[in-house]
Amino acid sequence: MSDMLEFLMKFYEDLPAEAAKGEDALWDYLARRGAGIVNCHAGTFFEADDVKHRLTFKKSIGPVGGDLVGVSFGYQGVVGFCAESRKAILINDAENSPLFTKKVDKGSGFRTKTVIAVPAIANGELLGVMEYINSVAGAFSDAELRAAEIITGLVARDVYIKKLDATIKQLNLKGESTINNLSGGFIGTDLDGKVIFFNPKASEIFEVGQEYLNRPVVELFQLCPDIVSALGDVLKQGKTVRRMDFKCKVNGKEKVVGYSSINIKGVDGKIIGAGLIFQDITGL
Repeated sequence: MSDMLEFLMKFYEDLPAEAAKGEDALWDYLARRGAGIVNCHAGTFFEADDVKHRLTFKKSIGPVGGDLVGVSFGYQGVVGFCAESRKAILINDAENSPLFTKKVDKGSGFRTKTVIAVPAIANGELLGVMEYINSVAGAFSDAELRAAEIITGLVARDVYIKKLDATIKQLNLKGESTINNLSGGFIGTDLDGKVIFFNPKASEIFEVGQEYLNRPVVELFQLCPDIVSALGDVLKQGKTVRRMDFKCKVNGKEKVVGYSSINIKGVDGKIIGAGLIFQDITGL
């Protein structure tokens, strides 16, 4: 157990360096280093498409795994059940397990005896399944299953963060010019509630600079409580509205602001934040 803890600590220490290399390096690290931690002969990470219910061989180490990289299949077998149920699985008698399918073994000549399968989940999103095959000791232990869950969770978290960062950067590059040139104000946050957009018109309406940019959305409360409430409804409940208004005081002057709230979506169509589009309609 002390060796296992030492391996896990080393895995965690080296993780930032692997994360800096990119998503593929992280999955490769999980398969390669993870196989050493759980003491097995082979490891494969399957990328998941949870909408189409398909898995794709993404990264693999072992006797035959490399030949299957890029091959996709519908949810089936141990990894399919793992993806569907989102639960970790330990099987020490694969041939007699109802979850096991022999299709891959027959095609490759490889014989699967023992299996650990762990869903890679971050922020509720299934990224894939990590599978470790054939324990060197002859059987996987509960401690090895738990270790596989820990390292898979750590890598899934870092991959998700990298995906989110990349999406926000793409959105910034493609949308910043448009947002800055809107005739109305726009304030946007990421899913963690950090202000990522505060366009010039928003500064003009509320008579402030850019001091709220990259700050927690709750700090906007001192600017106007209704902004925090409207953005909070989107972030917490997914609730958006159109053509609503609120009143707020700006440097002692009461203003009426008409607004609509939206979900901010990345280039892949996934929701990455919340936004408020608004106009000063005082006197209208």
